[in-house]
Amino acid sequence: MFRFADPYYLYLLIILPFIVALYLYSNWKRRNRIKKYGDPKLLKELMPNISKYRPDIKFWLMFSALTLTILMLARPQFGSKLETVKRAGVETVIALDISNSMLAEDVTPSRLEKAKKLISRLIDTFNNDKIGLNVFAGEAFTQLPITSDYISAKMFLESITPELITTQGTDIGGAINLAMKSFTQQENVARAIILITDGENHEGGAVEAATEAARRYSRFCSRYRFS
Repeated sequence: MFRFADPYYLYLLIILPFIVALYLYSNWKRRNRIKKYGDPKLLKELMPNISKYRPDIKFWLMFSALTLTILMLARPQFGSKLETVKRAGVETVIALDISNSMLAEDVTPSRLEKAKKLISRLIDTFNNDKIGLNVFAGEAFTQLPITSDYISAKMFLESITPELITTQGTDIGGAINLAMKSFTQQENVARAIILITDGENHEGGAVEAATEAARRYSRFCSRYRFS
């Protein structure tokens, strides 16, 4: 984007055509005066050290400098335009793997606790958005229906443990399908599914479920970026 911070200085550009006209008129007057003294070609031979083009070069250099000075006073600016945009609320369903492998301590304090901290930080960034929490292992179920109550969301998040599901495994397809059913029926709302897992899909159907989710919500993904 290009703009001038102080565009009122551009009004000074109006004087430039008058300066050019005045210079051309003075040149015409000077040539007429020279003609009164004799033949211009003869006078040129009598004054070989006087350059015919030096006055023109000097004038146009000064003219260019004046033009640039006016433009600099107007403070041209390049860059991106900053504007405040009111964002519509986003519905986000988080599907969290709580299989026993998430208790591994290869990250501090464990994979599960690390994931919960990341989700908590994500919730802190929400504003006018809704969040739902689903957990899964060999099967999936809803821990917190979609809500805009962030305090409750953090409370339910802290209570998540692998003991909530006795069936072990990693049913990613089931988790995605449940997440798609967890959204509200409100129309024209951006939606996102965040899947957090450390394992391979043991039940099958994950690719098919992800493809269906992408088909349903791709029109929103083209308008919103989730990170």
